[in-house]
Order: sequence, then C-alpha cells, then structure tokens
Amino acid sequence: MQIIDHPTDSHNNMACITKLLLVIGIILNFQFSIFNSATAQDSSYARRIIRDLSSPEMYGRGMQHRGDSIAAEYLRQELRALGVKPLPGVSVGARGIGAKDEFFQYFRFPNTTSRPPIVKAGYRSQNVCGYIPGETDSMIVFTAHYEHLGMHGDTIFFGAHDNASGTAAVLDLARMCNQQRGRYTYVFLFFGGEESGLIGSGYFADMPLIKMNKVKLLVNIDLFCGGDEGLMVVNANAKETKPYVDLLEQLNEQRHYAAKIGRRDNARNSDHYYLSQDCPAIFIYTLGGPYGGYHSPTDTCDGCGLGNYMNFMTLLKSFLEHL
Repeated sequence: MQIIDHPTDSHNNMACITKLLLVIGIILNFQFSIFNSATAQDSSYARRIIRDLSSPEMYGRGMQHRGDSIAAEYLRQELRALGVKPLPGVSVGARGIGAKDEFFQYFRFPNTTSRPPIVKAGYRSQNVCGYIPGETDSMIVFTAHYEHLGMHGDTIFFGAHDNASGTAAVLDLARMCNQQRGRYTYVFLFFGGEESGLIGSGYFADMPLIKMNKVKLLVNIDLFCGGDEGLMVVNANAKETKPYVDLLEQLNEQRHYAAKIGRRDNARNSDHYYLSQDCPAIFIYTLGGPYGGYHSPTDTCDGCGLGNYMNFMTLLKSFLEHL
C-alpha cells in the first residue's frame, strides 16, 4: 500500500505564514530602498550646495574677488530654479526693480573694528530674499548667513560648516515648502555681513522688506553639519519662543530625531538677534561633530558630516506640520 502523507491544517497554516512573511519582507525591503533613495537624494542636494558654496571659486564668500556677490548670484539662481519668488529689493530709479536686482537687498558696510578688517568700510554687499506665498500673510521665516571670512592672503577660508551648511538647509526647506504649500507664507532670507558683526541682518531689521508683526516665528540656522550630540536652540526660554521650543522637544521625544535638544537664553551670536527684537526668533545649531573646523581653512565640504542631516530636516518638517 502506498502511503500518502496528506498535509495537515498546521502545515497549511505554516505555509501561509511563510508566504505572508516573505511578502512582508519584500514590501519592507522595497520601502526601505525607497527611503534610502529619498534620503540619499535629499542629503545629496545639501551636499551639492555645501560643496558649491565652499568651492575655491567662491573665494571664501568674502570681499576678495567679490566672493560674497558670486555666492549671492548662485543663491538667486537656485531660488529661481526652486520656484521661489523674490521679495522686493532696492528700487532702481523710477522703473522700479530690474532683473539684476531681483532677490537682492543691498547694504554697505560701516567702519569695522575687526583686526585685520574683514571688509572695507563702504563695501557694498547684499541680502538675498525670497518667499513662497501661503493661504495667509502670516509668515514663517527661515534665515542663514551665506557669506564667510573670505581670504587672508592666499589662504581661503572655505566656510562649509559655517555656514554653507545652514544655507543649504534653508534652501532645502524652500524646496520642501514649495512642494506642499500650506497656511503660512514662507520667507527665506540669506544674510551677508554676519562675520563682520551681523551687518546684513541688522540692516534688514532696520529696513525690513516684510511686516515683522506678521511673523509667527523666525528660525535661523547657522552651523548645521555634524550633530552627533544633538541640537541647541538659542533664545529658547523667552515667553514668545518657549512654546515653539517645547513643541520641538515633544516631537523629538516621540521619534528621537536628535540625541538631545538643548536650550540657551538669547545671545548676540547669529543673525536672529536683531530680528528677535521685533518677532519670535530662535537660532538652531548642531552639537558635536563631525565637521571640518570653525573659522579655519580646514572647514571644507569633505570634512562635513551629514549623517544626522535628514533626521534634523524631518524634525523641522514635522515641526512645521504641527504649527
């Protein structure tokens, strides 16, 4: 007699479970590959911006060879490519603003007390200013300083971490905000003259191109590479800003995007400072490396660690969605 081993119910169940696990594994692998692809794509955008802005062709984004103006033109072209609209800049005679002045707010440097002087008195530079209209005229403002120390003799101070990285993050936020417009109008300000004493942001505070009383929150990003030890928020404890930082901490506790979020009182250490007198404003920077250096010729793109970059950007995206 031939004995036929008929499969039992347990065999059938086991086979179904095996197939189900196989399907789930394929789906998870597919989703993981998509996530990795998107992450690589997004972080590579920031890497490209950092590499371009800290390249020798930018001359350290200072006054030598008008490196700051070369960088400003680069930012203008990038904003145009992203579909960001220009804030009005400097009036050009009776004809208004010409194409060569779109996105630019010009200012001149006063006498500087730095030794050696980073820039000569009377030198003309510019802030680069754009916006994405929202459903209301209530604004979220993102800022970063794009200029750096320039050159001392033949030595270039490339300024990748300080602050090509923050500039890249603000451009990336512009790209993200333009993909899904929302309730708020988003404003993007790139300041010159920060290294000489917050000259560009101080000028904007005196001659604002927006209604400051319409600003719900201003977020300044300066020093955004590395971040193995988390993020620091400056002006985190003021009555106007504490609820926002509380929200940022709550979101981080849920998903652990950053190792920690530290808090500091307000300080005159970046471009948020003068603007914080007229609107709620915070300054975010990373804690810990890796990055190439600070105010050093070693601050190059190759030294910039972006291993935490996408986590931080995801945290900021979630933060915007909860405002």
